[in-house]
Parts: sequence; C-alpha cells; structure tokens
Amino acid sequence: MRADKLLKVLAEAERRQVKELNLGSQNIDVLPPEIGRLRSLQSLNLVWNNLTRLPVELSECENLTVLRLEGNPLLFPSPSIMEQGTKAILAFLRAGRSERTRQWVSKLLIVGEGGVGKTQLLRHLRHQAFDPSIETTHGIEIHTCSLPHPTEQAIMSLNAWDFGGQQIYHATHQFFLTDRSLFLLAWNARTGYEQGKLRYWLETISALAPDAPILLVATHTDQREADVPLAELRSRFPQLAGQVEISNATGEGVAELRARVARLAATLPLMGEEWPTHWLRAAEHLRRLPDKYLKPAQLAEIFARYNVTGHDLQVLVQWLHDLGDILQYSDDELRDIIIVKPQWVAEHIGRVLVHPPVIDNAGIFKHQDMEAVWHDLDDGMRQHFLRLMERFDLSYRTLENRELSLVVERLPLEAADYRRSWDEVLGSNLRELAMIYRMSAVPAGIPTWFIARQHRFTTYTHWRSGALFADGNRSHKALITVDSHERVAELRVRGSHPHDFFALLRDGFELTLSRFPGLQVKRLVPCPGHDGARCSHLFDYANLLHAIDRTPPVMSLQCPVSFESVSVAGLLFGIHWETRDVVIEKIEAAKTALTTELQDATAKVINEVSSGLERNITLIQREFLKMFHREQRLVETHCPNVFSITPTTRGGWRKVVGDRVLLKLYCQAPGAWHPTEQGGEYVFTVQHQWLRAAMPYLTGLIGVLKLAVPLVGPAIGVVDASQAKRLEYDTKLMEKLVEALPADFKSVVTAHEITAQGASAGQLSGASLRPLRQLLEELDPRQTWGGLTPVLTPEGHLLWLCDNHNRAYQV
Repeated sequence: MRADKLLKVLAEAERRQVKELNLGSQNIDVLPPEIGRLRSLQSLNLVWNNLTRLPVELSECENLTVLRLEGNPLLFPSPSIMEQGTKAILAFLRAGRSERTRQWVSKLLIVGEGGVGKTQLLRHLRHQAFDPSIETTHGIEIHTCSLPHPTEQAIMSLNAWDFGGQQIYHATHQFFLTDRSLFLLAWNARTGYEQGKLRYWLETISALAPDAPILLVATHTDQREADVPLAELRSRFPQLAGQVEISNATGEGVAELRARVARLAATLPLMGEEWPTHWLRAAEHLRRLPDKYLKPAQLAEIFARYNVTGHDLQVLVQWLHDLGDILQYSDDELRDIIIVKPQWVAEHIGRVLVHPPVIDNAGIFKHQDMEAVWHDLDDGMRQHFLRLMERFDLSYRTLENRELSLVVERLPLEAADYRRSWDEVLGSNLRELAMIYRMSAVPAGIPTWFIARQHRFTTYTHWRSGALFADGNRSHKALITVDSHERVAELRVRGSHPHDFFALLRDGFELTLSRFPGLQVKRLVPCPGHDGARCSHLFDYANLLHAIDRTPPVMSLQCPVSFESVSVAGLLFGIHWETRDVVIEKIEAAKTALTTELQDATAKVINEVSSGLERNITLIQREFLKMFHREQRLVETHCPNVFSITPTTRGGWRKVVGDRVLLKLYCQAPGAWHPTEQGGEYVFTVQHQWLRAAMPYLTGLIGVLKLAVPLVGPAIGVVDASQAKRLEYDTKLMEKLVEALPADFKSVVTAHEITAQGASAGQLSGASLRPLRQLLEELDPRQTWGGLTPVLTPEGHLLWLCDNHNRAYQV
C-alpha cells in the first residue's frame, strides 16, 4: 500500500472512529505518526507487512488492546518487549516518547574446553598483560570489555562471560548461552582441534543460539600451527564467522582479534538498541549495584527514582530478565528475591555439582550438606538456591524424604536395571506407544532436565541417559532413553490405555527440546506391526502430519517393509490433535457400553472401560487447552477459559442477545473439569458484539464439555456427585444455546462448528479469549475468579486450577 493511500485509510478510520482496523498483508514499510489519532481503535491487525519500526505515536491509541504484528521484521521495539504483548509494547513506546538513548551494550560469550586459555584470551581483549599464574575458571566470571565501534562514534561495552570448560558445568552454563550474543570458541592449537571438541561446541551453540555469530580463536599458536578444516566447518555451521590465531604468551594476533570482535559485535541485534532514557538509567543503576540480590520492594524503590513505576516497572524487569541481566521469576517460592548477579547463581550451583558427597552418592544432595556447600548463604538464600536448581531442572526434592534432593547431572552413567519392571507391563491386552527422535546433537541437559521435570512420575529408576516412569496409579510405565553416540532418543509408554500418559510425557520432552531452538530433530513413529507380527519400519512423523492435513486427508500409507496399508489416524492416535475423531469415537463407544451393554458385566470389565473413557476424556480436554497456551501467556488474554453460560430464567434461552445469563468458571484439571466450589459465578447481559467475538471459542468449548457427560463423582475427580450433575445440566443448556442463536450468528457457528469433533487450532484463535478477559475484568475487578490459580505445569501447560487440583503440582 502506497504511503498516500495509507494516510487516506487512517484519515477515514479517524473520521468514522473505527474500533477495528485490518491492515494485514498490505506491503506497508512505515506506519505513519497519524496512527496515533485513532483514539477509538481497539484492535489493529498489521500482520505480514515490512515494518521494521513502530512509531511512538502508536501509544496514543489509549483504547488499543489487540495488536497483531506477526510476520514483520521488526527491530524496534526489542524482541523481548514484543514477546510481552500489546500492553508492554504500548508501555515501551509511551516511555520513549520524551527521550530515547542508544545503548551500545551486548554479550560476549567465551566458551571451549577447560585449559585452552579462555581467561588469558579475555585478558588480552581487555588490554591486560599475560599472567601465567592464573588458574582455570570454575563456573562463570564476567568482565567488561570496551571496544570502539568500527563505523559509529561510540564505545561498545561487551559483557564478557568467561565459562569454565569442565563437562559437569555445561548443563548449568547453557541457561546463559543465548542468542543475540557473540561467541568466541577457543581451542588449543598445541593439542589440536579434535581435542578441543570443536564440533561438539559448534553443535551446542547452534542448537542454543542458531543466529549468533561464532568466531574460532586458536590459542598457543606460537607453539603449533592452527590446523583446522575451516571450510568444512563453515559449510556445516553457517554462523561460523571465521578464525583468528593468537599466542597467549606473546600477544601475537591480539590486535586482529580485537578488530574482528569489534566488527562482529557491531552487527549484533542489541548493539545500538534504543531505550527510553529513564529506563536505561534505571537499568544502569541496577548493573552498578554491588548487591547480588534485591527484594522486590528494594528494586521498585530504585526504579521509582527514575520514574519507572507500575506496569512500566514490570515490563522493564521482564526485559532485563530476558536479556540475562537479572533472574526474576513469578513462582510463589521465588518471587520474593530478584537476583541481580546471575553468575553468582551459576557459581553456587556449580559448587553442588562438584561436591564430593554428591558425586559419591550418585546425585543425592542432603540438605544438611548445604552448610558445607553454601556456607556463605543464610538459610533463606539456601532455600532459594535450592528452588532455583529445581526451576532450572537440575534437581528435585524426593517425595519420600523432603530433606533430600536428587541432582540429575550427577546420576550414574551406568544404566539402571529397569528391564524386569518394564517388561511386567507387557500383556495381551496392553499396548505400547512410542516416538523416536533423531537429533543433530545431544546437548548437555538431554535427558536429565526432562528427568528432573517429570519427577512426580519417578520410579527412582534412572541414570544419566534414561529413566523409567509410572503414572499416578502405576498402571502405565514409560521409558526414556538417549544414545548420545547415535544421537537418538526414544520415548515409550506401555499400558492398557497409553495415549494420555504418552501425550503428557511427550509434551514434557518437547518442552526440553524447545530450549534448543537450533536443534534439528526428526521424529519417527514405529509401525504398529501386521497381524501380530512386529515391524521394523519407522514412519516420518512430519509426513504423517502432511498426510492427515491434506484436503481430503490421506487416511492410509503403505508400509515399505510389509507393503501393507497402515492407518494414518491410528499411527497418530493420541499424538496429534487432528486425530481427535478417533479419540472421540472411543469415548462415545465407552459411554454407550457403560450405560447399556455392561449392565451384567463384571466389575473388572466395567473398570477397564471406565479407565479408558476417563483417560481419553483427559487427553481431549488437555489437548483443547493446549491450543491456547500462547494466548494465555499474554496479559490481554490471560484468564480462566473453561466455563459454562446458562440462562437465569426458568424458561431457558429466549433470544440469547439481551438475555441475562450466569457465567460459571470451571477448574481446568484435565479429565476432571468441574465448577468452582466458592465464587466464580457472574451474572451479565449478553451483548451482540461480545457473543459474535466469543462464539467460535464457545462452540469448541461446548463440544469438549459434553464429552464428559454423563460421568459422576470420582470419575471426574469430584467427591460431590451433585457437581457432576451440575456439569451435565450446564452442558445441555449450552448445547441449546447454539440452537437458540439469532439467524445472523448461524454463519459464525457454521464456520467454526465443532460439536463432538472438539476444536482445531486453525479454527480457534486467541481473539476469542480477549473479549472473555475483558468481560471477567469488568465482572470481577479484583480477579478473584472463584479461587482459581494459574499453574504452569512441568509439561508447559497453563491451567487454572482449584486448590485441590493445584496440590498435585506443588513440590
């Protein structure tokens, strides 16, 4: 869209006082300042344009709550601000209207094996003399390195992180090896590049920070030539920017090193970033503090001196956390302390990893040992560090003895004897579900982070590269194994109804893999076999998704080993949401069997059918909520999103629009959705605009709610059977809501029809949650919301839970 035409569109929108404006896919390069005149604007769609900057005048759109920017190569505001949502973006732009300052600061990360000369290399960059007495680095050391910008009149300040190279530290260091940084990968020319494990380090960096430039630095070149297959490495790792050769002892090559580092640092995305001046001053004050940690009130007091308060403070704190300047978490056990020296945390955690009793006891960290390991911390900070280790998935408190923690990076290398317990689950009526992961590398933390995160399923049968899990009633077993040499991970679940447990653990493992954005992973699904005979073929998961997503879908594929046809839906059952129809068919069949065919059946048969029914309902409910995880993490859509809407009059629905209705919030525990016991009920009048916006989501919710009807009492995790009756009554009324809709809503419902099929990610969007959030804010300004608490589960699912179901996730 040409600039003059865009101005005409904005002028017309201002004249008509529009509330929604769609400018998506219009080839817009610049958004003019006139956008700020649209004071009535509530929703602005700018997806798939060519915007690199947002004008500060956008913050004048005081009613704007929905801002869609996907598909734009934006450089301003910072990606860390963009990820916080509309409210944070507007706060940043508003703060920068008075004055902005460019910040010439970035991170320089120096990595490599122990003893290759990383600390001496950093000393040369900082114009310090060679010191042969310096010992090897343990943990992390941070120093500032100043270099002149090659093209701007500015001095760049590089926060140089010097990482200890010992293998045991690698899992802890990876939390700080981030994108938007420059990496120096040092290796000792005297011992050779293979001894320096360059491929391992390049694979690790590319997995964690796929867009960050890497400069190889060969040290000790006065003693041996730096022989390395540079062209081969650069073809495999495109982010490799080349190599510099230096002598630590003589300083030869250091001048070239400084020049290369300056040129690369100048290209980093954070270099020269514009900050609201008063935000930058607040951040610089924080960086200068000698304190290692602060209380939230202390931080707020400091920031208030620079006029950073309220929501601006929250946005800046989250920004600094994303940049790695501080560590701040909202967890109940961590929110009272803000770490302002992250390297201090790494150093103290490193002490645990090398503590001899922890090593000798295969990872057991007795809380009485904290006196020796953390002698310089008071008891409160010791507990905080213990929680941080759990937050980083480095340890967990054992369930039998809360005074013991298991440090997963110190688990034994030798595989535990799991075969007998694992094979006990085999049987004629039992199934195995599996997925194979072929990875480009196996970075430190795989699978140990996963083992720690899934500790509520532990059987205490685990080792450094594997673990045996069991579900709550021990009727299903799961096995995770990783072969670092072959770069393969296998996740298998056995039991009568393995799909729900498998889907849960798979989400947890995928969450672990997501910490490595550059890791290349090929997912494979084993062929189920033919006529009882096992089959060796592995189907490519990506191909299965492509088959089922086609129009019309491809329902079967040929196994190249047996040449038999295999059902695509059967292969994906319980693995992918698009196979929900198969799950729903099983749910409906089980419900029919429970109400008719099983009247004279044995208790064992009834329990078996009931168990499958409950597990499939749990699977459907969890998968439905997963689709809204991203939207739930944004302020404008963060709210309970399982509820019922019923008429307040005895006569049922009349015209819907204009009816007085009761909205009742539900606890979202998968498989146990139920109305809140106290509070969470709101009466309001249905407005046309709200219903039209919410209807696509509402129809999907109705389809999932009705799958659990009729179930009673303990079957849905509710002791009081009257709540089950309430669920059944509410759901039937909600189904009638669709039938009672005015004629002009029929197209909306048809376009997003879900009914028994549940919902698809393509059909539902977070836009339906925004009006729900706005409504709940109006009805309940204090946001008590029936006592529901948002819980981020170890698998990355955001659930709003009652106190009873919340306990299952408390450590």
